[in-house]
Amino acid sequence: MRYPSAWCLVLTSFSYFSLEAWAWPTRHEKPPVCIIGAGPAGLATASKLEAKGIRAVMFEKQAEVGGKSQAWYDEAGIFHPLGAAFFSNGSYPETLKVLNQTSVTASEFALSGTRTMYAFNYTTGATQPVANLAQGALGILAAEIPLYTMLWNKVFAPIGVPNYKVNNSHSTSYIWVLTYAKNGVPEELTVSGADWFRANNLTLLPRLLVNPLALYGYGDINVVPALYVLRYFTPDILAAFVGQRNAYYIDFHKVFVQWAEKIACKTPINLSHEVRCVDRSGKNPVLKYTKPHGNFYKWGSQKCSEVVFAFPPTIENLERTGLDLTEDEQDLFSDVLTHNYFSSAVKFNLPYNASYIAQSANSTVPPPNVGEPVAVLRLSRDSDVVTSWSWGPDREFMSEKYARNLLQTTLSKINRDPGNLTAQAEPLCSDDIKAFRKWDYFPHFDTEPLRNGSYAKLNKIQGQKKSFWASGLSGMEIVEWAIRGGQDVVDSYF
Repeated sequence: MRYPSAWCLVLTSFSYFSLEAWAWPTRHEKPPVCIIGAGPAGLATASKLEAKGIRAVMFEKQAEVGGKSQAWYDEAGIFHPLGAAFFSNGSYPETLKVLNQTSVTASEFALSGTRTMYAFNYTTGATQPVANLAQGALGILAAEIPLYTMLWNKVFAPIGVPNYKVNNSHSTSYIWVLTYAKNGVPEELTVSGADWFRANNLTLLPRLLVNPLALYGYGDINVVPALYVLRYFTPDILAAFVGQRNAYYIDFHKVFVQWAEKIACKTPINLSHEVRCVDRSGKNPVLKYTKPHGNFYKWGSQKCSEVVFAFPPTIENLERTGLDLTEDEQDLFSDVLTHNYFSSAVKFNLPYNASYIAQSANSTVPPPNVGEPVAVLRLSRDSDVVTSWSWGPDREFMSEKYARNLLQTTLSKINRDPGNLTAQAEPLCSDDIKAFRKWDYFPHFDTEPLRNGSYAKLNKIQGQKKSFWASGLSGMEIVEWAIRGGQDVVDSYF
């Protein structure tokens, strides 16, 4: 059993007298929909509500919109992504619609094949080139890619919609799901990605996808359910990672800033406003929040017609908003997992045509997830600042300070041109780390919750207590599926 925080109850008692009156609607005016979170899911929700003529108001605890799509900009204005940076035309149709509403330009980018990749030992600093595929392996790859594409279209495409809902009873896809899937998720996709590949006689692809999955924040292919592995590796994204086509590189932070400017014409977006209490005990939900006020902060309040939670719905995140969870919410969201994932912008000696990945025990497993940097990539020819990603342990806390210190000590051992065998590594100074962020990354369900119908439960609680849920959990922690998650909430329930 869960209880509201004491301060939440106190605020409820005094809300009509001590909080900002401007936030309350006039006597006969319906309160706005309140959206907590101004990342891609929240912005997509607001945009869809606007299109339907429904008033909304947004609350974002960060100082800028974009959620995890943040960036660091150097003196020349060059952006260095701390979040999303890549997309493809085939797998990002809703994202493309957003991009077309902005002036931000994209450039082609090769995810594979154009850089010399070096593996590094994070404890010793020893480096070595990563070997290219042998000629025989290329033949295997040529056979496995069409097989994977066929299986993806047969097994995943029929259920690959937000929150894995299938509601077209006249389609053969729907009949397939009724026959082979439980609660919209086929049983075969609840096993680990590695197990699914083995069951389908795919031997080389899983080894090639170990690092793209782990280094970009999505965990160990031997652990993460195949549902998410297939969601991430659409056929055209797979082709980009094996070097058969290019992806596109873009400043997603600037994209969402510009999109938010359009949305804010009708929908207020309150930045640096952290929701501390969500009171759903009355006819209408009421939010209590803090916002900066001089050198301190002040409280505010907002009555809502409904509330959209547009952030990863982990128990920790929900408790931070002061939400008094129902039993169904507690049971469901206790199963939501995220990864300790960190991103950074670092001044570092690395040629543009080279990249680093952390060394693994063998080709079937990713680097250890102990908080060390697992990848280093220089994304601009005109800057000596690189982007690095670090990966921490699952199901346990890792502090930002610890991971930042490990980043500095590890990169100090390899701060040199890896192609120059006589070059000596230069220790990094703390100031060389220009930006460092910790993320509650990749909300998802593990095997057992998927088998027990977690997505059916999520769809069932939508709208209960005038609450709705939109985030990367709707499909995958990528921009496209965060956007679709927000759109789906409005299309389905408003």
